[in-house]
This record gives sequence, structure tokens and C-alpha cells, in this order.
Amino acid sequence: MKRIATVISMLIFSFFANAQQELQISQYMFNGLFLNPAYAGTHPYWSGTLLHRSQWVGFSGNPWSNLIAVDGPIKNEKMGLGFMIVNDNIGLTRVNDISAAYSYKIRVTDKSQLSFGLRAGIRNTMFNVSDLENIVDQGDPLYNANESLWIPKFDFGAYWYSERGYLGLSIPNVLSIDPRKADNSDAGIRRHFFLNGGYVWDLNASGSVKFKPSFLVKYEPTAPISADINAHFLFNDRFWLGTSYRHNAAVVFMAEYQITEKLRAGIAYDATTSAIRQYQNGSFEVMLGYDFTQKLVKIKHPRYF
Repeated sequence: MKRIATVISMLIFSFFANAQQELQISQYMFNGLFLNPAYAGTHPYWSGTLLHRSQWVGFSGNPWSNLIAVDGPIKNEKMGLGFMIVNDNIGLTRVNDISAAYSYKIRVTDKSQLSFGLRAGIRNTMFNVSDLENIVDQGDPLYNANESLWIPKFDFGAYWYSERGYLGLSIPNVLSIDPRKADNSDAGIRRHFFLNGGYVWDLNASGSVKFKPSFLVKYEPTAPISADINAHFLFNDRFWLGTSYRHNAAVVFMAEYQITEKLRAGIAYDATTSAIRQYQNGSFEVMLGYDFTQKLVKIKHPRYF
């Protein structure tokens, strides 16, 4: 019975890998490069982020992911560069993404800018049927065949931001090429659309307590529109505490702490609200960020997003 459950769970996760191809994380509102290439270089210093996510803990074959991102400004902050590595594992599927982003910024007002970004990368998808060892008939050659595919892909994004607010639109997989097809048609990686935004308000005269509502709307033509609604509080420009509601999926609790002027750490827990909640123990994220900057710059430009 346990073997049957394991096979079923792996098939379920393989299905989800096709249905929702873009990685889902909860702390995206503090790591904008994961969503939008136009975010690259929008702070006046270079930053790096490490993030690990374990989804649906306790469920056999549960998804887990590792992410590394670095971005910063160049050419007198008129342009930006970003680099990202993603390792995503779900059931029998292993996905590795390596990409580089470029952004160009246009000043809209004295206090706001509009950034346009492009990201180019390559995705390696591996489907390891041999992982079913001890569960299926090892004599069948079908279950000893592994598939690996390399796919070039390109993303586009636009991102408006000021010191207190932001609004972004990004299109992951605006173009992907399947090298196996003579007509260079798409590789079955579907185009997505992300719209996100937020703003930071002072809740008291001293500015020691701030409130940041934000949202993310996700659209993929073959799936229903989904949305996240987020609410975060910032205390003394150092400690974030907040929650999110992911439509028909989860309620998220998260915290981030500015350990030093350069080092920050965050955690998140997703309490699943869908039917799968009875089979798992929620999802966990841990994040570590480092800003390569001088203390004066950090004080003048606190990281709100």
C-alpha cells in the first residue's frame, strides 16, 4: 500500500510540474528579481539572496527548491544586471534554471523611475523514471529511461518604483525554443503573466511603525487566475512581520529581520487551505540576504521591497 501511495504522489507532483511551471515562493515581495527581470539594479547597491523552500512537508515526493540571486546597478545606476540560479524538484522531475537579466531605467519624476528588463536563460528539465526503483518492475525498459532536455528561454518585465511604492508587470517565458523542433516552435513551457505592487505607509508620527500592503496576480492561459494579498508591518526599519492569503491555496505567515546594516534573514510558513492539507504539514521557507553597500547608503535608502 505504501508503494502505491508513493507512486500516486509522484504522478500527482509530475502533473503539477506541468500545470504550474513557474516556481512558487512566499517571500517574493522582498526578492523582486525572482518575479521580474526589470527589478535588477533598482537599489543603489549590489545584493545577494539565498532561499530554500520545502513544500507540503510530510508528503512523499514533495516539492523542494533552492534559489540564488544577485543583482545591482551599473553605468551610474542607469542600468542593472542580475543573475539567478534555480534548482526545483517535484516528484520525478528535476528542473535547473540559469539566467542573466539586464535592465534599463528611465526617470519618471524626481522620486520615481521606470525600469524595463530582459532575462535570458537556459532550463534543464530531467524526468528520472529510474527513481521508481523498488516500486515498479525493474525489468521493464520503460522504467530505466531518463529524459533530459535543455531549453533556451526569455523573460520580459517592466517595473515602476519610488521610495515607498512599486508596480511591476512581468512575462516569464515570453519566448522559449525547443531544439527538437525544426520550426523552432515553443518548448511546451507556457507563457505566464505576473502583476504585482505595493506601498509603504507610516503608522505613527515618528515613522517607527510602517504598514506595507501588497498583491500579486498570476495568470496562465490554461489555468484560472490566482492572486496573493499580503500585509506586512515594519518596526524600527528592522523587523518585518506579516501574513499573506494565496487564493484557494494557503495562508502564509512570515518574518524578516535586519541582523546588521548588510545582513538580513527571513522565514515563512504556508498553512495549506486546499484539500491536500490533510496529507501534509505545510510549507517552509528560509531566506538569507546580504547587501554589498556602505552603511550611509542603507540608512538613506532602507529596503522596503
